Amino acid sequence: MLKITKEQFRQIYKDTSVLAYEEIFFTEPKDENELKYTYMTSKLWRLNNLYTIIDKYGALIKFNMNLSQHKVYAASLKHPRLIILKSRQQGISTLWLVSFFDDACTKSNLSIGLMAQGQDEASTLLTRTKTLWDNLAPQAKRFFGINIQTDNTKELGLSNKCSIFVRTSFRSATLQRLHVSEMGKIANNFPEKAAETKTGTLQAIAPSNPAIIESTAEGDNMFKDMWDAAISIVGPLASKDFLAVFLSWIDDPDCVEPLYQHASTKQEEYFAELEEELGITLTQEQKNFWIVQYRELGDRIYQEYPSTYIEAFMATKDGAYYAKTYLNSVKGCKREVSDLYDKNLPVQVAFDLGMNDTNVATIFQKYRKETRIFDEEYDSGQPIKYYCDLLKKKPYFDNISRIILPHDAEVREQTSGKTRKEVFEEELPGITIDVLERSSIYDGIEAVRQMLVNMWIDAVKCPYLVSCFLNYSKEYDEKRNRWREKPKHDEYSNGADSIRYVAIGAEESTLSKPMPRRRGAGHDV
Repeated sequence: MLKITKEQFRQIYKDTSVLAYEEIFFTEPKDENELKYTYMTSKLWRLNNLYTIIDKYGALIKFNMNLSQHKVYAASLKHPRLIILKSRQQGISTLWLVSFFDDACTKSNLSIGLMAQGQDEASTLLTRTKTLWDNLAPQAKRFFGINIQTDNTKELGLSNKCSIFVRTSFRSATLQRLHVSEMGKIANNFPEKAAETKTGTLQAIAPSNPAIIESTAEGDNMFKDMWDAAISIVGPLASKDFLAVFLSWIDDPDCVEPLYQHASTKQEEYFAELEEELGITLTQEQKNFWIVQYRELGDRIYQEYPSTYIEAFMATKDGAYYAKTYLNSVKGCKREVSDLYDKNLPVQVAFDLGMNDTNVATIFQKYRKETRIFDEEYDSGQPIKYYCDLLKKKPYFDNISRIILPHDAEVREQTSGKTRKEVFEEELPGITIDVLERSSIYDGIEAVRQMLVNMWIDAVKCPYLVSCFLNYSKEYDEKRNRWREKPKHDEYSNGADSIRYVAIGAEESTLSKPMPRRRGAGHDV
């Protein structure tokens, strides 16, 4: 039984060559000739009619693509390299196992790599591959004109010189097909294998050949870096770029629970926010599913069953200070935009001068009640002069009117005998250097929440600050299983401090004409 309607088929495969095969997909061949010369020539038909897999219950069944699998396959027809962020149990690994097995049966001289996170997973993958061969009908094998040449613990080789290799790493391999399952887990547990795949194997695959990387979110690692890079691409994709595909649990028809579940007030608020953000209406069965899963998984539900790609990487959603407000007020209101810089408004820069040698600059403009964050700079192990030199090279340098520093910037350093404020004044003459008074961090956090209501940000130029808005959180008490009322000090806290200085130190502007150019720091009037 097909798991997709004609309407869905047309919508998913529009602008692809598959649309011409709609009639074949929804009908049966009238005779052997039609089967041989019409139906068997369609890969999509073969994928949904020839192959047998082991389902999640351990039963042998005919492979029949679900909605998510069709979406991913359609995306691969538009671009050969995909990076797929998904909720659990969508069947994406199975899709590529079957798709690449079909390529091995119908083409020649292919080296196909299936990469798993560990030996147990690799062994399972090889077993599933051999299940496809063992259950392929004899008439199909005769049609393809192939037989087994190599069958061992790492390779299944066919007589057409196609081989499927199943490994935990493909160091220095030359492949024509690659599928990496659960790259997030590999990046966490075996970072050297993930790095080898990116810097070695992917470089050996011709850009026109399929390379598929898929995973659930597993925190901040190489998979997340690759995902962030893919979604930040503006304009046409180059042949070596990855097309980003997100698969939400909401689109999975299996993510339902018929037994009614009572939602807490907090859960009802979450559902309402989700419906408003995505422009959808959740069914009661979907809400029931989410409530049951949350009861079992807690905060990990956002990683295992994400509703949005941003939510997928929010491991501490309930403890995050700004995530919910950011999603609702900034992303939900479509205030993540490019080219925010306005030459008619003064530029302000809020610095966090971290005691751990990490410095962050949040670069923004104010227009009445609006805060517009349009650029960022951050690094570690660099002197203040380094950041001042970066600012001098910016196209908006002449519009910088003010530098905002934390309260301890007037502390005199023993090595130089100067305060950090004095260093900024020497490096950036003509720019006002303001040092904030000491204030409560919690008052600052509340100020950021208020600022978010009227905030815009260039998410492409400010990826680190966006991650700070989404991930800056409270500390978690593992023993007591609850959040402490204390900010967690991690890779997001320096950026969050810089954002806090924006909220408490920014000056409003209603300037509506170009600013005069400023003399000083190597710039002429």
